[in-house]
Amino acid sequence: MIRRPIDHLPLFLKGAAMGVADTVPGVSGGTVAFITGIYEELIQSLARIGPARIRDLRERGWREFWCALNGNFLLAVFAGLLIALFSVAELMNWLISHHRVVLWAFFFGLIAASIPLVLARVRRWRNGYLLWIGLGIGIGLGVTLLGGGQTPDAVWMVFVAGLIAISAMVLPGISGSFLLLIMGQYEVMVRAVVDRDLLVIGAFGLGAVIGLLSIARLLSKLFRRHHDATVALLTGFMAGSLNALWPWQASADGAVGSDQHLGPMQFEAVTGQPSQLPLVVLGCLVGALIVLAFARLDSANRTA
Repeated sequence: MIRRPIDHLPLFLKGAAMGVADTVPGVSGGTVAFITGIYEELIQSLARIGPARIRDLRERGWREFWCALNGNFLLAVFAGLLIALFSVAELMNWLISHHRVVLWAFFFGLIAASIPLVLARVRRWRNGYLLWIGLGIGIGLGVTLLGGGQTPDAVWMVFVAGLIAISAMVLPGISGSFLLLIMGQYEVMVRAVVDRDLLVIGAFGLGAVIGLLSIARLLSKLFRRHHDATVALLTGFMAGSLNALWPWQASADGAVGSDQHLGPMQFEAVTGQPSQLPLVVLGCLVGALIVLAFARLDSANRTA
């Protein structure tokens, strides 16, 4: 796909949106990539990274190497993602601590509104795809029902966490940050980003690169050979992940958490905190409107 220089600004912003999403447990950067219409190109571009690119560099030079890599696309997306990731980690940590209910409502609306738009990308519908959607819902729901665990406090565990979490981050509906929570590594990584702990960040990054390239090759093959079934499966992932984003959640001791899903009045009774129902509704609507705006922008770019 040939792009003008001005076309890379939207890619940068979409990458930044992925970075913001990846800092929030329960939200997948892959979902944002899917919503904004860059998911398949991102997966296919990542799948191109390998020994063949080294041959391009040796035999054809930097220009052919960069073109074969789809380098401008990857640079724009990942520049936005990394800048956002490091810029908003502290902000998102504060929002989760102080405005979790409204923040979860925003992402709930964003993902819920995106589900029919993503499903519309199935090129030729078959009733059998309902099974793939159901399987995706089951897997997504199962992941969100896992409880947080304890893992060794060591650099090698950070590497393993990066390997696993990044694989989830590129799957719509499976949150890499949520898996970090499950593995007991989420706070470790937030502190590392805020404190600029290069050893921890480097170990996580190495695992992330290996995991990212591996899962990208698998997804690229699935999109080429089973496009519609893959879209149906990933749509199910997204629907199942909504369980983790229900705004009114509380733990057994009454603290805001993820053990129980409550109604707004129950939430007030159990936690002693206001349900913020008007703000929750507003947050859902804002999330949905952002999805519709992205969809309209993507449609305009396709017809241009």
